[in-house]
Amino acid sequence: MAMNPMQKKARTSFLLGMLLTLVITGIIIGLLIAQLSKIKKEEAAIQYREVYVLSTDVTSGDNINLKGTFQKVRADYAPNNAITKENMATYINDDATAKIAVRKGTVLTTDMVNSEGVETTKDVRLQEYNMVILPSQLEEGESVDIRLRLPSGEDYIVLSKKHIEQTNSDTIWIKVAEQEILTMSNAIVEAYIMEGSLLYATPYVDAGMQGASTPTYIAKQEVINLMNANPNITHIAMNELSQRYSEKAREQRANINKAIDGYSENALTNIETKQGEEIEKRQAARKQYVEGLAY
Repeated sequence: MAMNPMQKKARTSFLLGMLLTLVITGIIIGLLIAQLSKIKKEEAAIQYREVYVLSTDVTSGDNINLKGTFQKVRADYAPNNAITKENMATYINDDATAKIAVRKGTVLTTDMVNSEGVETTKDVRLQEYNMVILPSQLEEGESVDIRLRLPSGEDYIVLSKKHIEQTNSDTIWIKVAEQEILTMSNAIVEAYIMEGSLLYATPYVDAGMQGASTPTYIAKQEVINLMNANPNITHIAMNELSQRYSEKAREQRANINKAIDGYSENALTNIETKQGEEIEKRQAARKQYVEGLAY
């Protein structure tokens, strides 16, 4: 049966439409395949990185090198300044602290961490002090200056930015180097001599961002001589001590000596009384600790 021109034209149009649809569909499928191939190549090119995320919330000044503070994870994407296994040793050391408050699960970056802590030298010890007046809300992990206030109102920084390793109602445990131990011992004795003096701790507001203050308390000359002859004191500490013992510092030391001279008659009695109280506190704390181990 012959096909009339109209039918032939309609059929031709239909076939052309089908062909065009197939061509367009083929192009779309080709583009999709090309795009998927590109995505797969990009995924294959990704360098997976091992980064560190916080496993607990931290506040400014908190030590972030403690067990359980962070964990290593494998990440597809991470900030360019993320702390990785390659640079971890540079930023996460014994003295590394958080500059800002950071939430659990956050990837650690170099600008979150203060790693400018002092190297732990061979003369560093964990020292216990129970004669320092503590702030009512002091907590472990905070940083403090330990200061000596004389009855005259003069106020000196004895130790600067010490991290509170442990604390209870009247005792703190801090890491101190040999020259700091001697300086602190001198300050304790002089605080005992001078009735009305105060050896106390002041916390940093934002320890992660605030640098350490400069100590202004100078031990008496006999202690300085002992430091100079002490083989346990590092050269770095001795250089710092020499720089601190300037003419102005000697004038400050003269003021302290003058204040102490006013208590010369009662000095020994005051020292014996205060040291007796210190020993009693330590004995009581030790007894409580040992009894606790029995359970």
